[in-house]
Amino acid sequence: MAGTRTAPVVSGASTMNTATLHAIDASGDLYTDSITTVAPLSDIAMEAWIAAYQAATQASVYKVTNSIIWEGDADPANAEALYRGSVKDGINLLYKNLTTLKAATPRLVAPVAATMDGNLDIPDIDSALLVALDAAIAALLTGYDLQSAQFTERRERSNNPRIKA
Repeated sequence: MAGTRTAPVVSGASTMNTATLHAIDASGDLYTDSITTVAPLSDIAMEAWIAAYQAATQASVYKVTNSIIWEGDADPANAEALYRGSVKDGINLLYKNLTTLKAATPRLVAPVAATMDGNLDIPDIDSALLVALDAAIAALLTGYDLQSAQFTERRERSNNPRIKA
């Protein structure tokens, strides 16, 4: 059984926007600073903030991200409490771009039973739900292919088998 989605449909007006600047100091330590607003952030306002921040810091602002957020109700009553129902339990997916040799590692947390091989802690990559998830992720990660899937707890590798795609 799956939990209940409360996040709004991703279309139209967002519920929040977050601008984040990423800085690095001379020793290589990283820092991020974020501002979240309800109103959309204009490029001019963001650039003024970043320029003023850079002028006042010895660190180097090397990256800026602008996140558009659609947020619903974060209520635990909307989640299921079945076997493997914790966000600590999940299926690590490994996608690789064989041209650039870059990897992406999305994670499906609290997987429903239909994504697993029976009662074993082994993902069933041929299940309809994981095939649909793979197709959706592949559409976002152009040029990447699913290489493997492994069920783990708390993201670290356990002795559960890695299933090759």
